[in-house]
Amino acid sequence: MDLPKRKQLRLKGYDYSSQGCYFITISTADHQKLFWHGEKLNLYGKIVEKHILQIPKKYFGVKLDNYVVMPNHVHLLITIGCDALPDDEETLMNSFNGVYKFKGIPTMIGSLKSAISKDIKRYNSNINIWQKSYYDHIIKNNDDYNKTWDYIENNPGVYLDRVSEKPYTVGNGR
Repeated sequence: MDLPKRKQLRLKGYDYSSQGCYFITISTADHQKLFWHGEKLNLYGKIVEKHILQIPKKYFGVKLDNYVVMPNHVHLLITIGCDALPDDEETLMNSFNGVYKFKGIPTMIGSLKSAISKDIKRYNSNINIWQKSYYDHIIKNNDDYNKTWDYIENNPGVYLDRVSEKPYTVGNGR
């Protein structure tokens, strides 16, 4: 019996290390709600956030514009080829020496998922954390960027409105 072919998620022929803005969603395996307790990040969610915040330090020329850790997925808005220099001299020097050479979004997301899994599995070695792949969207223009930013900002409130009776609002961080 032939299994159905998995849909190709990446844009064929596109260089995912090229300059631009990208919206990325990474989901948990079987949509497990692993990262929140109530309305706040739990231990696993804080581990995820810690690794997300390391992205600009690990990858020279990659800027983390916005992100949110949801109960069962993560949204990232990143810019590649940004003007921003790293915050610390060690990261800057490592980038010049090729230590942090950016190899593209697929490599970055694979490394991020692996590092998070390794840390979480110290607390629960039997847990399956991530779906096999991830979703990406190449940001086309300023309007697309702004809509994506707002989507990330409002995602927790929309989620909480769906699962509870009480309203929840998120302030715009721009």
